Amino acid sequence: MAARVYGSEMRAIWLGDRTIQYELTRKSVKNVNLRIDAAGNVKVSASRRVPLDFIEGFLRQKQELIVSAVGRAEENRRRQQEQPPQAARQYADGEQLTILGKRRAVRTAQAVQGKKECIVLEEDAICFHVKDPQNVRHKELMYERWLGSYQRDVYEEICSQTYEQFREYGVDHPVIRIRRMTSRWGSCQPYRGIVTLNSRLIETPVCCIEYVVMHEFCHFIHPDHSRAFHALMTGMMPDWKQRKQLLNSISEWN
Repeated sequence: MAARVYGSEMRAIWLGDRTIQYELTRKSVKNVNLRIDAAGNVKVSASRRVPLDFIEGFLRQKQELIVSAVGRAEENRRRQQEQPPQAARQYADGEQLTILGKRRAVRTAQAVQGKKECIVLEEDAICFHVKDPQNVRHKELMYERWLGSYQRDVYEEICSQTYEQFREYGVDHPVIRIRRMTSRWGSCQPYRGIVTLNSRLIETPVCCIEYVVMHEFCHFIHPDHSRAFHALMTGMMPDWKQRKQLLNSISEWN
């Protein structure tokens, strides 16, 4: 059963040498929960019975984590603003596309007469076998269809492998959804048995996708970010912190 929400408000707290804005949501939860999204938005949820002094004491305990995450998000925004506008893809030979953490050059080949057009993923290239190599829009649509199918295959294989580690906990195999997300790599709805993965994860290394999937699966056991949750993460994936650090370091989107 989903937690009942009673209301939210924006508040501010002085942490270190700066003021941090955070959203406080009162809901029917047992713990004080902290979440910081990729955009640096700080969100806290707590029961109506928990005093504000206790909540802010909790935030001060997490001061280093909060200030670091917010500062990193601000730095990423600054870098993005400084980057020149990215030109629209032309899917021309030599253009770079990123799949599973590796940049691959576009190559175009004339489709053999009588055979279907297709896209072939090679070690260092993505080869478009098309009838009209100059039709950019057609290649764009082909790539979108191919990528959608490819990413679902990759995600579902990783989810199936991860699921094997959760059988003993009585977890049912979740429904896997894929969508474009701006502030999360993944999300989990434990009570509905749904895991949603960011479509752009396909651009990151496999180890990063595995980390996100493991993170979301662990929420079926602990639907929070408590010590028990992190202990489970460590037991299931001892190097998850290194994988998370690698994922957080990826700031250049293709």
